[in-house]
Amino acid sequence: MSKKNESKLKIKYLLIISLVFNLALSTGLAIQSYNNSSLRYEVNSIVENNEKLDRTINILNQRSELLENQLEYYKQQAEFYSKLLKSNDASEGFIGQSNIDIVAVKQVSGGYFETQYEGVVMSLNVELEVGEGRLLINTQPQIGIDLQTSAKTALIATENFTGISLKKTDVILTVKAEEEVQIVDGPSAGAAITIALIAATFHQPINPTVYITGTIGPNGIIGQVGGILEKSLAASQNGVEIFLVPEAQSSVTIYEFEEQTPLPGFKVITSKPKQVILENYLKDAGYDIEIIEIDNISNAYKFFTE
Repeated sequence: MSKKNESKLKIKYLLIISLVFNLALSTGLAIQSYNNSSLRYEVNSIVENNEKLDRTINILNQRSELLENQLEYYKQQAEFYSKLLKSNDASEGFIGQSNIDIVAVKQVSGGYFETQYEGVVMSLNVELEVGEGRLLINTQPQIGIDLQTSAKTALIATENFTGISLKKTDVILTVKAEEEVQIVDGPSAGAAITIALIAATFHQPINPTVYITGTIGPNGIIGQVGGILEKSLAASQNGVEIFLVPEAQSSVTIYEFEEQTPLPGFKVITSKPKQVILENYLKDAGYDIEIIEIDNISNAYKFFTE
C-alpha cells in the first residue's frame, strides 16, 4: 500500500473515531440534560407539595383552636345543666328590644379543596315578649350557626345579672348576615347575646362602636374562643373603636412566610409561628382600634352603655 493511500486511510479512521466520540458526547449531554430536567421537575414538585402541606398545617392549627375552645365550652355547659334545679316561675313577662353586632368565623374555600377561615360581622336583634319562656332563633338568610346552647346560657347569665326572671318571657333572636355563610364558632357569640338581653331587659341602648367576642357561663364569666385574629380584622374593617376579648387573648399567633433558595432557580416557602400583640398588629395594618381583655359580663356591659 502506498504512503498516499495509507495516509488517506488514517484520516478516515480519525474521522470515524471523531464522529463516534462526538456522538457519544452528544448522547451523554442529552442524558445529562434529561436527568437535570427530571431533577428540576422533582424538586419543583417537592417544593409545591411542601407549600401545600404548610398551608394545610396552618389551617389545621386554626381548626384545632376553634374546636378546642368549643369543646371546653360545651363541657362546662353539660356539667352546669346536670346540676341545675328548676327555678320558680316568674310572676309576669317582659317586653323589650335591642340590637348588637356580633363577630364570628366563617368557612371559605381556599382552593385545592382547602378550607380557610375569615371573620364576619352579623347583626343580632333581640325581642322580648310576654309568653311562656320560649327561646326562638331565626337566621336571615340561612346561616350555619349553633346559638341554641349559648343562648340558653345567656338567658341564665342575664337573669343572674339583672335579678329578673324571664320564665314568662319569650325571647326571639334574629341573626342577619349579608349572605349565606357557614359559621364555625357559635358559642363565641354568648357574651354578645348576654349584653343584648340585658340591654333589652333594662331598655338601654347599645354603643355600636363596641364589639365583643367570648363564650358566656351561667355566672357571667366570659370564656376564651378561637379565631380572635380573624374576628378582630372583621371588626376593624367595620369601623369599631373598641373590641373586647376574653382574658389572655389580646395577643395572637400569626404565621410569617419565609422564602429560601436552597438551589439556584428553586424557591422554598415555609411559615413560622410568631406571637404578636393584637392591637399593635392591627395598627400596623392601618386600623385604629383598642383591644381590651374582659373577664365577666358585668365589666363588659359598662363599655356598651357608658
